[in-house]
Amino acid sequence: MAFGKTDTKLNIWLDGGRLEQVKEFTYLGSLLTDDDKCINDVKKRVACGYIKAKKYNKTKVMVYQVLVIPVLPYGAERWTMRK
Repeated sequence: MAFGKTDTKLNIWLDGGRLEQVKEFTYLGSLLTDDDKCINDVKKRVACGYIKAKKYNKTKVMVYQVLVIPVLPYGAERWTMRK
């Protein structure tokens, strides 16, 4: 994957076949996009946390604090800083 502001077409061949170029993919739990923006990764992590918290109605606040909040910063070291 090439990160940048312009669309770059890459021609990478492996074992006689051309590798497919994609707009986004998940690597080690982080959603990587070709424009290097992290908003979709953040949204995905919040949604994953919400799904976990939704399963437990009785102890929603406790589950939110234990399951959702810790999941949010995973992968944050590769998020792009924006205004």
